[in-house]
Amino acid sequence: MFGTLFFKECKQTVKSLAFWAYVACLILFFVSQLGETDWRIIKPQPGHEGEYGHTYSTDEGLIITKTLRRLTEDYAQNSYTTYPFGFYKRVFLGEKKKAQMGEILAELTGKPVEELEQLGYDYINEESDFYKEAAKSGIEIEMAEPPTPDFEDTLAEGVSFERFLELMEEVDDLLGGGSMYAPARVKNGVQVPQTYEGALKEYQDIIEKDRYSGAFARLFCDYMGLMVAILPVFPAVARTLRDKRSKALPALYSKQASSACILLARYLALLTATMVPIVALAGFAQIQCSVTAGTAGISADTFAFFKYVGGWMFPTATFTLAMGLFVSELTGSVAAILVQGILWFTSVFQSIDTLIGNFGLKLIPRFNSLGNTELFERELSSLIGNRIFYGILSLILIASAVFVYDWKRKGGGIHFGSLRKNK
Repeated sequence: MFGTLFFKECKQTVKSLAFWAYVACLILFFVSQLGETDWRIIKPQPGHEGEYGHTYSTDEGLIITKTLRRLTEDYAQNSYTTYPFGFYKRVFLGEKKKAQMGEILAELTGKPVEELEQLGYDYINEESDFYKEAAKSGIEIEMAEPPTPDFEDTLAEGVSFERFLELMEEVDDLLGGGSMYAPARVKNGVQVPQTYEGALKEYQDIIEKDRYSGAFARLFCDYMGLMVAILPVFPAVARTLRDKRSKALPALYSKQASSACILLARYLALLTATMVPIVALAGFAQIQCSVTAGTAGISADTFAFFKYVGGWMFPTATFTLAMGLFVSELTGSVAAILVQGILWFTSVFQSIDTLIGNFGLKLIPRFNSLGNTELFERELSSLIGNRIFYGILSLILIASAVFVYDWKRKGGGIHFGSLRKNK
């Protein structure tokens, strides 16, 4: 019974215009974002300082000095950038909170509150002069690194890194949350110019730990995950509403198959149809990556893209479809598209200032970097927890969809926003 229903649902799904629109959007997005990807990884050569890009340092002293410089500049201008719930917000503190911020900075720097504003403006002017000189010298702004105060000149005596993080939490609370000073973000490290030694180690990590294709697979999941978090909801809604438009619900409700059997067959058919194009694109990218690595005499991981798609993108697809089916069954409308759209925008904005790591509970995990293997390894446990969370949430949503479907089969419906039995 289940197998028959599953194959019928698969046929219905692939006949849907919404499904083929989904496939077309996936292909167009892949071509636009990854179609011209250079699958080569060039071994860095010495003597090219300033051309090795950036990396993230977890050196505690460097984290403290760079964070304090930024905080002192923000304090001087009384202007802070935050992203509460993923949306951009500029925060200006009132007199009371500004005084509290000054006390925190005074404890951290050992400098009186009266000097902090002037110190902040000195940093700003120093940075501005540096970038002007860099521009005159023809140095790209992205590669330029403004001067950083000496460690001894910024941190007050006796302040430990643990105390520093405690005070950063207080700073984040004063700003309403979602700031760059949240301890979780601070501990992830600060961006610094890459050295030749660092670039060489990064190259070796990609070859040995990622086995070449693993690094590209992360980039694939980063980009394509954006689409999988929103596009599948359209086929899910279209499939649910198709029965309503064709007035087939009475016939479906009278079937001998259980509600769980019907809904699970539909859900798994949609999930299969959603993942097949993703796996096909991953296979296409895997072939290019493996061939390029082989040409360079490097043995690539033949299944890296498929492993990353399964662990990284599959939970996103399960959640998006489960949400689509649940809300569609509950409301009998296209409201699921609005709900998923809000979740999608929220997740995208949550990552607007942290495109590498800091996964948390974001629906769309971002790691927009080719390499940074060491950072990814540090955050892997967080990513695994994130994916398990959305897997469990998907099960809850699909179970709820089965409950609503079964309720409707028994004569239930939505009346004034609540589920009730029709008389």
